[in-house]
Amino acid sequence: MTTKPNKNIDDADVALLNALSKDARLTVKELAQIIGKSSAATHERIRKLEQQGSIRGYYADVNPSSLGFAFSSFVSIRLKEHDSAIIKAFELDVSKLQEVQEWYHITGPHDYMIKVQMESISAYHTFINERLASIPNIATVQSLIVLNHQKV
Repeated sequence: MTTKPNKNIDDADVALLNALSKDARLTVKELAQIIGKSSAATHERIRKLEQQGSIRGYYADVNPSSLGFAFSSFVSIRLKEHDSAIIKAFELDVSKLQEVQEWYHITGPHDYMIKVQMESISAYHTFINERLASIPNIATVQSLIVLNHQKV
């Protein structure tokens, strides 16, 4: 997150967003020092960025293995049909699967990429062959197993 095609965001806002994306627990005082503004001005910038939707929330970066999730995968999915009702139904169905952490509607040879986490390859096998397979209109599924992960 280093460029700024949005004309309503200046360099201080970009620095603020970069700092918060790496550590959302920074205090307003610490953020003010990073961007070279007063605490009051920094607090106002944060409020503005929240209101305009640039800051959508504050989240903990939880280690999945601490919750018993030793296995992560991205699953690319191509649908059989692409009318709006089928797309909406698929998105609703996949959002209900507790193993799904995130999903993306993408371009390219596949239509969706979902991120899943679970306790084992055996659980993943069950997920693919029973839970995901129960969703209508899936043409193909391709697994991309995560070997290592680092948030930057």
